[in-house]
Amino acid sequence: MNILITGAKGNIGTYLCSYMSKSHTIYALDKTQLNIMDKIATEETLNLLKPDAVIHTAAITNKHICEYNEALAYGVNTVGTLNIAHSCNSLNIPLVYLSTTDVYGDTKSSPYCEIDECKPLNVYSKSKLGGEELVQTICEKYFILRTSNIFGGNDCFVRKLIKGKHTAIYLFSNPTLSVTYIEDLIVVLERLLVTDKYGVYNYTNEGYLSKSQLINSIIEFSNLNVPLIVNSDKLLSNIIKEPIYTCVDTSLIKDCLGIKIPSFNDRLKGYINKSLKF
Repeated sequence: MNILITGAKGNIGTYLCSYMSKSHTIYALDKTQLNIMDKIATEETLNLLKPDAVIHTAAITNKHICEYNEALAYGVNTVGTLNIAHSCNSLNIPLVYLSTTDVYGDTKSSPYCEIDECKPLNVYSKSKLGGEELVQTICEKYFILRTSNIFGGNDCFVRKLIKGKHTAIYLFSNPTLSVTYIEDLIVVLERLLVTDKYGVYNYTNEGYLSKSQLINSIIEFSNLNVPLIVNSDKLLSNIIKEPIYTCVDTSLIKDCLGIKIPSFNDRLKGYINKSLKF
């Protein structure tokens, strides 16, 4: 397939391009090559390249940037997605949109299903849900994947933690969450792209834990001699509203593709062992 990947220089985009170029022709475009907020430029680029599919990873994911620059967050995450969706639909090609489990908000304390109501709490998740809604309204062929805490590649939160020079790690909120190994996510993307099973899917690795347990696991697996200090400073924890539970039910994608999803624990250990060698 000829696949256009937006956000090609981000951690996810970079890994996607490297992995998928082994079996596909990849058009890797970053923000200097494609300004997705420019509707005309987006249409011209896609009409020129005429890809068989688009994987849309370009986004503002830093929650602090989103919260204090709403225009940028909605411009990239919502309007940019609108422009990509329009172009994909006009070319009658499938769009893969990477979203976030944060769109569900904070209404449950048990795993969310795709049909649960979404009530996002912050600008980041609101702008991503806005993108989702536009894709569903405009496109006939789309795959929306709600995922979270993606690790793998050269610039993820796990690698930053084990390669950083920390004297201590401070934690100001302690939600229950799931994590996603980037290679498992890409395998699922590839499998979806050769189907017509369009729709919204949850995807994370199996298992869930608190954020403090996750960080302690990273410290343990990488033999870091760094203390984790869990602080309940309400001022810092309330700067950005975040859900305290973001775990999801992945039954739909497992049933649709007939797959088993690996445990996050095994993937985390393997990734850390690999990272420590380089």
